[in-house]
Amino acid sequence: MRGTRRLVVVLLLALACLPAAASASASASASAVVPAGRFGEGDSIMLSAEDELAVHDVSIDAEVGRQFSTGLRLVRRLANNEKLPRNVIVHLGTNGYVQAEDCDRLVSSAPSRRIFLTTVRVPREWQDPNNQVVNDCAARYDRVFVIRWFMVSKDHPDWFATDSYHLNAAGQQAYADLIRGDVNQVLRSLRRG
Repeated sequence: MRGTRRLVVVLLLALACLPAAASASASASASAVVPAGRFGEGDSIMLSAEDELAVHDVSIDAEVGRQFSTGLRLVRRLANNEKLPRNVIVHLGTNGYVQAEDCDRLVSSAPSRRIFLTTVRVPREWQDPNNQVVNDCAARYDRVFVIRWFMVSKDHPDWFATDSYHLNAAGQQAYADLIRGDVNQVLRSLRRG
């Protein structure tokens, strides 16, 4: 009987310590170091402007044909390993439909980061729905911002190859300059606020 009482006391003490341990774990993850810098996650559009973005200190991971869901997994992995910089620029949606849930998952997988979602220009049926998903997603979060590539590029056919969405040299420079300018503008406004 005495052994049973002792076991009960030990179990009760262990249970009493659980909230403190969970709180300490939550505090540790909340205080995880978020690297400074700018990281771009994208498809062939971003990949083509890699050199121009590097001049603006944006490191990228972009791949031809990349889908939004693949980019989401990469962002999650980098964030979990504390290797995802504070400012994340995402250009995905050129190669297929983007689901609203995936955009929400992207944002939640990158806590303590500012997410810059780029609208897409691609002559496919998913262009407008994807741009709507991007705009709606940004409207739901204070730390998500839109880079309006579709709007800015609409009057510049001279920025594109013959397929009307892959970038030529002038387009690559304009794309990189837009990203730099929009990110810098947001960061300046946040410092003032």
